[in-house]
Amino acid sequence: MAGITALSVDAPGDYLDADIAFQEIIAPYARHPAAQQMKCYIQHGTTTTYDHCMSVAHTCYKLACTLKLRVNMENLVTGAFLHDLYLYDWHDRTTSKPHHATKHPVYAHENALKYFEINPVVENIILSHMWPLPPTRLPKSKEAVLVTIVDKWCSLGETCKRFGRRLQR
Repeated sequence: MAGITALSVDAPGDYLDADIAFQEIIAPYARHPAAQQMKCYIQHGTTTTYDHCMSVAHTCYKLACTLKLRVNMENLVTGAFLHDLYLYDWHDRTTSKPHHATKHPVYAHENALKYFEINPVVENIILSHMWPLPPTRLPKSKEAVLVTIVDKWCSLGETCKRFGRRLQR
């Protein structure tokens, strides 16, 4: 079985071996039909939006535990999982929404409000996760800063895997 480290989830689905606390936080969100729709969309390379969001959430959780960060774990995991709940294929210009790179946090926020009860900290995590794009949506909590950093780390790993496969051909 692929291993779990503090900085990465080696394969989608490894979160199933995560701590019970992580599973209890993530389950009501991950099982929701809106979240399940994320499995239909590719985020980076061959990684689905669902797997990307799960990876960000689990990596944030493991990093916070490993470094003994004083964060609200429920806000951290919830915001990390919902940060890309925009529910469309951003690669398809005929169906995607305009200005995806800078506006998808707004679309994800709208969907999170539509499908879940979320608090202002989770709202800020979702809205600010692309910081510094735009520079006006600032992370306002330790949880939001951590999600912003981990999202970029996971995205880079997913994108590099795609390019690595191309180089091997």
